[in-house]
Amino acid sequence: MKNAFNIIGFQISWWACVIATKHEIAYFGPMVMLTFLAVHLYHFSSHEEEYKLILIFGFIGTFVDTLLFQGNILGYLGSYGNSKVAPLWITAMWCGFAATVNHSMIWFKDRWIESIFVGVVGGPLAYVTGEKFSVIHFKQDFITVSIILAIIWGISIPLMFWVNDKINIKSR
Repeated sequence: MKNAFNIIGFQISWWACVIATKHEIAYFGPMVMLTFLAVHLYHFSSHEEEYKLILIFGFIGTFVDTLLFQGNILGYLGSYGNSKVAPLWITAMWCGFAATVNHSMIWFKDRWIESIFVGVVGGPLAYVTGEKFSVIHFKQDFITVSIILAIIWGISIPLMFWVNDKINIKSR
């Protein structure tokens, strides 16, 4: 039940971020993600350390996507005015994804090659989806952006599991 809620809740929230941003109600998606995270943490997580994991990757993800924004690799709809900081809906997505590590994504724990592969393939695909919905804009050619995103996500997913181990969240 908890893994089904985790993956379905994350997917609904992820899509809420994309679709709401597309329709210029960029704060609706993060509110849906916050609701998912609150229910998830209250009902399905028994470890306070999971809050830390979510916050750590909220900051890391925002930093990474801000670098992509400032580096003229990506552009985002729903950003903070003229600010060059990744928008709140991107932060929300990173937080929601971090909440899957100990639940629906747990089978990647200690499977470093598989987690790297999922990052290399899945990371760029998520951004391509955002680009297809016109909420993310590739500011460089498709291949360059895809390679950069593959590297970032090929590192990010294993890093999430490594940090998870370091802050001592036990598998359920």
